[in-house]
Amino acid sequence: MVRARALLPLLLLAAELLSGCRPSPEALGTPVRFDALGDRVAATPDRPRTTTLRLPADFPGDVHLPARYALDTVTDMPGTRVVSLLAEGDVARLSQDTRQAMEQDGWQRRLATQLGSDSAVLAFEKDGRSALFAFDRNRAAQPSDDTGVTVSVQLQGGAAPP
Repeated sequence: MVRARALLPLLLLAAELLSGCRPSPEALGTPVRFDALGDRVAATPDRPRTTTLRLPADFPGDVHLPARYALDTVTDMPGTRVVSLLAEGDVARLSQDTRQAMEQDGWQRRLATQLGSDSAVLAFEKDGRSALFAFDRNRAAQPSDDTGVTVSVQLQGGAAPP
């Protein structure tokens, strides 16, 4: 019962993330592309735009992130941190890679949901901490646009190892 109550906030966040409450960059008229370093760039190659955000220095080293991504947002609340990334690849591959890496690092999977090829949610627990991943495919504004995947990571509880 206690574990179910602890997962409720994670499930509510997952539902919110998957419901499309936050418009995709394409909905705002901004196609998403990545440069060779994995940074998001503007739609036109001659006007690159890179993110100035960096992962916090205390971001846990045992939380898997995609190999190539651009950090979109970082939100800190008491006991909770949420980061949103724009990653190359597809939802199925990114969620599978995350699942394998987290389990290899000692995290226990508590939830795995695949919603077609466009969305997936994973939840894990380890040492009094929880990690929720939501993967959502960006929709291209034009057929030639790179779409990528929005990966939202919510971390809660306990001190994290470096």
